Amino acid sequence: MLLQGFLKTVRKIYFSHNIVLWLILLVLPVGVSVFMLGLFSSQIVQHVPIGIVRQDDSRLADRLESKLRSSPVLNVKMICHDMAECEHAVIRGDLQSFLVLPNELERRALRLESPVIPVYSSGQNYLTNMFATKEIRAVLSSAGSEMFTAQMDDPVKTEIHSVGNVEGNYQGFLGLGLVTALFHLAAMIVGVYVASFPLRDHRVREMLGYARGSRFTLWFASVVPMNVILWLGMIGCYAYCHRVLAPLTFDEFVMTAAAQLFMILACSGAGIVFVGVVGVMRIATGAAGVIGSPAFAFAGQTFPVMAMPFAVRCFAFVLPLTHALKIQSMMLLGDVSMAPAWEVLKVLIGMALFWNLLGAFLMSMRWKQFARREAEYEKKMQTAPEASA
Repeated sequence: MLLQGFLKTVRKIYFSHNIVLWLILLVLPVGVSVFMLGLFSSQIVQHVPIGIVRQDDSRLADRLESKLRSSPVLNVKMICHDMAECEHAVIRGDLQSFLVLPNELERRALRLESPVIPVYSSGQNYLTNMFATKEIRAVLSSAGSEMFTAQMDDPVKTEIHSVGNVEGNYQGFLGLGLVTALFHLAAMIVGVYVASFPLRDHRVREMLGYARGSRFTLWFASVVPMNVILWLGMIGCYAYCHRVLAPLTFDEFVMTAAAQLFMILACSGAGIVFVGVVGVMRIATGAAGVIGSPAFAFAGQTFPVMAMPFAVRCFAFVLPLTHALKIQSMMLLGDVSMAPAWEVLKVLIGMALFWNLLGAFLMSMRWKQFARREAEYEKKMQTAPEASA
């Protein structure tokens, strides 16, 4: 009897031509995640095209050009005859930056006059400009400090490697962090939608009828499928980019999957609590968006949490995303003790239990309230014809 009620309720909630639910439950989170993972699949910034305007033909100018060519971040694409030629190349997009090796460069350096080498960059791409100008300054500073030491004609070339990132791209770090943040927000919104649509459509009594009158069955049938679907979708996105991750042991995989599951449980539970508190889908969705949308900025992935103000650190701590990303980073880097991850996982488990138990209590009260209203409305509609007759 209980199983039949559960299956019937699940069928009515999830398979009654509810296109919007499946869009926010599966299509949008997985589709956007795959798109972002593809977006961040390119290599770490390398071979940024730059130009050089050589006004000096000294050995120092030759040495600087040689060092710039040996840098893996830079690609000396043009040697311009004048500044106008390089400026036009930047405007066309052929170059990102260019520098000028001025007249009497070596003579001024030998006289310890600290010659100034101007660097010009495009104003369109701030992040790429930062990489290019930082590398140019590093190369020039290094060459300047070595002026009075024995030099090799061919500078030593360097390679760029990243710890725990086999392919040297952003999928394993920034991309996967954004995917986790996306599912963090999606779980809240899906929790709001699933919990609120019987209230919005005045179908509480109907849903309780499918659940054989059991509010526990209605709760279970509402919560379990959406969390399982979101969790499997999230694991699928991780499997999609498995080629860029450091190999995970079985224990590391279980820990990562558990963190994802309890994060989704906590977020969907929080979304349900919003509905239980306000009872209106529009307001609850707005609350989920306000809390979930900026979560990635406070989760420690792009800026250290300990460097934030105390109030912001408190907000970051109550976000399930913060703890899920912490476990994810530990497992993806490898060779990290499982004990710290277990401590973080306990926090996520506590969050999941708290939000779901509170959500179950609040929604039970809401269902009881709305069922009574629906019964009174139906009774009123039935007595209205009789009164008019």
